[in-house]
Amino acid sequence: MLYGRYEITYEHAFDEGSIVSEDLYRKLMFGKLEIDEGMLIENIVAQMLNASGHKLYFYSKSSRIDSSDRMEIDFLISKASTTNRHNICPLEVKPGKNYTLSSLKKLMAKYDNYLSTSYYVLHDDDLKIDEDGIVYLPLYMTPLL
Repeated sequence: MLYGRYEITYEHAFDEGSIVSEDLYRKLMFGKLEIDEGMLIENIVAQMLNASGHKLYFYSKSSRIDSSDRMEIDFLISKASTTNRHNICPLEVKPGKNYTLSSLKKLMAKYDNYLSTSYYVLHDDDLKIDEDGIVYLPLYMTPLL
C-alpha cells in the first residue's frame, strides 16, 4: 500500500515465508490457538528484561533419583545494589490464575544464603508481597526490575 512517499507493508508475526494462514490469526485473536501461551509470555518478559539491560540467565536442575531436587527457574537477574548477600534474584513468570511455585520455593530453601533477599513472580494479577518475601509483580512492571 502506498501512502504519500512511503510504502507501508503489513507483515504478520509468526509468518515464516508467507505460509501462515488467516485461520491461524483468527484462532490467536479469539484465544483458540492450541499452544503454550506461557511460552509467549516468557518471550515477552525476556524481551523486556533484555531491553532494560539485563543479561538473561536461567537455572535448571534435573535428577532421575530425587524428584525433590528437580527445579527450573525462568530467569536469574542481578541487581545493581549489593548488600551483605549476593545480588542474584530469581524471577518466575506465571501467566494465568492457577500456578504453583514449587521450583522457586525449592530454590529458596536450598540456596537462600546465595541469593538476594528479593524473589519475584511476574503474573497477571496485582502487586503483592507474601509472608515468604516473594514479590508478585504485574507483568507490565518487568522493565522496572
